[in-house]
Amino acid sequence: MGGNQGTVISKKKWWERIPHTYVILFFMILLAALLTWVLPAGKFERQAIEGLSKPVVVPGSYHSVPQNGVGFFDIFKSIPQGMVAASSIIFLIMISSASFGIINSTGALNNGIGVILRKVKVSNIPKTVVIWVITFLFSILGIIVGPEIQIPFTIIGISIALGLGYDLVVGLGMIMGGGYAGFNFGPINASILGTSHSIVGLPIFSGLPYRLVLWFFGTCLVALATTLYAKKIARNPEKSLVKDVDTKGLGLDQALEDYHLTGKHKLILVVLLLMFAAIIFGATKLGWYLDEMSTVFLIGGILAGYLYGYKTKEIIDLFIKGVSSAASIALILGIARGIQITLENGLIMDTIIHTLSAPLANLGPTLGAIFMSIITGIVHFFIPSGSGLAVSLMPVLSPLGTIIGISPQTTVLAFQVGATVPNYIFPTIGATMAMLGIARVPLDRWLRFAIKLTFWTFVISWIFIAVAVQIGY
Repeated sequence: MGGNQGTVISKKKWWERIPHTYVILFFMILLAALLTWVLPAGKFERQAIEGLSKPVVVPGSYHSVPQNGVGFFDIFKSIPQGMVAASSIIFLIMISSASFGIINSTGALNNGIGVILRKVKVSNIPKTVVIWVITFLFSILGIIVGPEIQIPFTIIGISIALGLGYDLVVGLGMIMGGGYAGFNFGPINASILGTSHSIVGLPIFSGLPYRLVLWFFGTCLVALATTLYAKKIARNPEKSLVKDVDTKGLGLDQALEDYHLTGKHKLILVVLLLMFAAIIFGATKLGWYLDEMSTVFLIGGILAGYLYGYKTKEIIDLFIKGVSSAASIALILGIARGIQITLENGLIMDTIIHTLSAPLANLGPTLGAIFMSIITGIVHFFIPSGSGLAVSLMPVLSPLGTIIGISPQTTVLAFQVGATVPNYIFPTIGATMAMLGIARVPLDRWLRFAIKLTFWTFVISWIFIAVAVQIGY
């Protein structure tokens, strides 16, 4: 009796009961497979449109087709199929991880960040200013080239956050949060806006000023949320969501005064800057995407190794080590993409789109536009590709927008919000899972920060959508 009096049974909080990311995603595949036996199969007709690489849904063409339930073998088959479908982003992650592994091994990146942070400290620049500047920097990059480019540079944001005395979530807030804010609301988003404008017949990237205002407020929200969290853990480190996560090899391991740049370090940092510049120029001017980005990292990593004085065998060993460190991320991306493949193989993806969008015709303009963004967000969970989502859903939303009395531009805005804002939290988004993997932040820990951020971003977006309806945007 007396021996048990001092025993305290601590009840696990809800986020501590969340299973491993692999388990979550695999159960989602199982649920998708189950739905292929429960939901009626159906398809939209699709037609090619000049200027678009993917065929577009024909409005009003939905029809039933024979049931095509996904069986036991095909559930598991969807994972390698998913890895094939996500191969470009998987290889970008592997090659960029290997490239950064080579660069990190030289000490150039750590010393460069250490020197910068020392100058920040000496100049008495507030840490809050650093958070806001980096968040806006990556938000601007998100406008220009999209979220995939943020993946390899996650390590830089993490190192800066740790160097400032914060944690991994602060680093992700600056890099992923800022990058997605730019991608979410940027006025020149090719995959979301460009495709949508083409489908509804509007000038490409029209409506720019209004979207720039939304982008500014959206980025400010991310910077504010990251700053408030950073201040909270600075006051009490026990409040950190990732206080027990091993950060060895991610942050700075010396006092700031001990970091110095040698001539070789400076050469390697020049290579890193040239890689960054080449990717931005290639993506904006030459139409580069994931494969070309991977090529830049491959060349840059090898060049950095030779400039530092490594022998060929040493570069190969470091490259293999870097690739192996990204293997778990590749598996996550394959499982996540398997959800979409399962729904498509079971012929119920179009059924989901048709079922969710049909009730919109009975709503008024403002409420209808807001619900348009919500429905887009739900479908986006199953279709992570921005352009794929646009060609599947935008032809359905466009005539519905006309029925409920909103302009084509506002319809596109509502679609844009739903097709991007949930990127912060959806485990089916490859870039999100990749950045979490690189930062070693478990999904459940990130969700405790990101769910609030996503909610308030939606609230701001809905205010802008409501105003857009009233002013006839």
